[in-house]
Amino acid sequence: MHIMEVKENAAGEITDVMINGNTYSMEQAVKLAKSGELEGVKLSARENGEQYISHFANGMELSQLPRFV
Repeated sequence: MHIMEVKENAAGEITDVMINGNTYSMEQAVKLAKSGELEGVKLSARENGEQYISHFANGMELSQLPRFV
């Protein structure tokens, strides 16, 4: 499974990702990454401990992907 597109909120934070035509919240995508179903991504944590996908293993950031609405 690979992330193809992302969705941002008004603050510019990525809230959702599109994987193989299916939309997942960032929380769901983190669970997929932890279980090994979503490969090639790096997880980071906010100050409050909330995890998110920050970038791909090759260094490309999610913010570089196309957007969807």
